Amino acid sequence: MFSVKEVTYHDWQNHIQNCQKTNMLQFWQYGDAKTETSRWEAIRFLIIDEDKKSIGLAQVLSLKVPLIGGVARMNRGPILLDGSENNKSLNVLIKVFSALIEEFKKRHWWLVQIAPEINDLELANNLLKQFGLRKLAVTPYASGLLSLQPNEEQLIMGLKKKWRYSLRKAQGANVNISMQDGNSKNLKVLLSRYSNLKKKNEFDGIADSLILSLAKKRAKEWQFNFFIANNDNSSNIESCCGILVSVRHGDTTTYFLGVTTAKGRELQVNYLLLWEAILHAKKNDCSWFDIGGLDLSTPKGVTHFKNGLQSEPYSLIGEWRGFLLPWKFIK
Repeated sequence: MFSVKEVTYHDWQNHIQNCQKTNMLQFWQYGDAKTETSRWEAIRFLIIDEDKKSIGLAQVLSLKVPLIGGVARMNRGPILLDGSENNKSLNVLIKVFSALIEEFKKRHWWLVQIAPEINDLELANNLLKQFGLRKLAVTPYASGLLSLQPNEEQLIMGLKKKWRYSLRKAQGANVNISMQDGNSKNLKVLLSRYSNLKKKNEFDGIADSLILSLAKKRAKEWQFNFFIANNDNSSNIESCCGILVSVRHGDTTTYFLGVTTAKGRELQVNYLLLWEAILHAKKNDCSWFDIGGLDLSTPKGVTHFKNGLQSEPYSLIGEWRGFLLPWKFIK
């Protein structure tokens, strides 16, 4: 049987380096930010096989609820260590989830909600049903990964024709892109503009407190990248016509959020901002750029914009919830 053990930051860092196509929600810094800005507590586990070999990592958010006991939330985990394609086999996944769920029971986490980092396949759906979990009527997370292995010219030629045209339009419009620190002044402008965007388009978005906490995190494998666009030679954020934030986590950088003004949209600065974020990720030895979400709930304009990158699409298995019965064990 597989087993799990809670690990320290040092142990986590040693193992996360052996993971590819990582996601932001399973990174230590994201867990710390959730702990700082909510009632959730982040707990991290290392998954070990019968031969005492490390198989994967899982970051779980836990919450104590009166009368119910503990609640566990695992979003986009576990992430499996590289080295063998066998790690992705159904047999291994069964053992991984069995070990995690038994650990949840030991901690009295009776209500569990997970959105595993597994593609939406029939075999995987049947696996989760075996554990007494029920799929929720929530749009499964989907996005796309752009490989950063090609050179810059190859990346440009991989874009859709209209995307290249919009990029060149911005490049020829005297737009200045600068990378800045996520300091208090810059973040204040970002949050103000992002708040206006949420109100205008009527969506909840990301909490200000979480954005602020994520921006403060510092680590070799974690970077909060802040890009601004000006339609002159200045780098003044207060007069800028566009802002983009990307987050580097391990071998992958994710497009986190972006805001542009009417002038910025006229100049197509969103294309240039995203392109500069992609090049920055490549120059900093990232292997992948995640376009930051592209599913059935994505607005049509955003879908058109992101599809132009022609990234490799992926769709996860969705949200699952269930009560864990302490006397029921999975064979």
